[in-house]
Amino acid sequence: MTPYCIIHHWYVDFSVGTLTHKNTGEQRRLGEFQIRLLQVLAEHAGEILSRDELNQLVWERRVIGNNSLPNAIHALRVALEDDGKQQKIIKTIPKKGYILEKEYCQFVPVPELDDVEENPFFNRLPTQSIAPEAPATDGQLLDNQPAVVARDRASFWRWLVPLQALVLLVILAWIVWPYVTPPAQQLKRNDATVYSNIRLQELVTRGEPSAGIELNKQLGPTLFMLNQHLKNQDVTMDVVYAFDGTSLNYTLTLKNACGQKQLAMKVLNWRTNSNVLSALIYRETERKFNEMANCVN
Repeated sequence: MTPYCIIHHWYVDFSVGTLTHKNTGEQRRLGEFQIRLLQVLAEHAGEILSRDELNQLVWERRVIGNNSLPNAIHALRVALEDDGKQQKIIKTIPKKGYILEKEYCQFVPVPELDDVEENPFFNRLPTQSIAPEAPATDGQLLDNQPAVVARDRASFWRWLVPLQALVLLVILAWIVWPYVTPPAQQLKRNDATVYSNIRLQELVTRGEPSAGIELNKQLGPTLFMLNQHLKNQDVTMDVVYAFDGTSLNYTLTLKNACGQKQLAMKVLNWRTNSNVLSALIYRETERKFNEMANCVN
């Protein structure tokens, strides 16, 4: 019998490092040493393990920093939805170590194939009827019955193993798919403020928050002045921007009847100082504008 573990309301698969919510089916992945730490705590549920014991059992004499164990404990609490202050599941015992409360940890045996075969339920599976060519005696019927049951069992396992492999492949594909598929991106026009000669577009990644409104507030006066300048010179400007953490990716394209100029910038910590950001955008736009050829009607 091979046991699997339930901690709080999460099924834990130590072999692949995943937690699966028993009600919603949500899955969470843990790192190599995080899942190893959780396994050690679960195997010693209800016991206080010192820092030295955990370091030796989990990291196996590797040289690690002082924060490696506390960081791993914090990651487990977040994954198991254990409040860091109340510490109901994984508790910190001052000057002693850590303990996984036994009431939240349960090992449940999973029946192996041999156990399933011995289960009376499977022995009651219907057998195929074979019409005899000639009347058989009671002794002949008793001799033939075990052979029929054996053939039925062999056929059952012959179909069950490929089916299990197929289900496993589907589950693995479902787990891996989000990691190998890049997030969808699309251009979204920013219509918060309409400029006659400037078109703003944001490259939006599905599921990521947008800071377009905040950027409009910071660059509004600057874009208004640039729009007037471009309008007087019969020049249009397309701006495509995207947010990457604290960075702003900003690409502008200036066009007139004679040609176009393009500039791509990556602005770090763009939220820090709106005046610096506005001055940078205005200066670089003006520099590219001055590089354009003059059109004579």
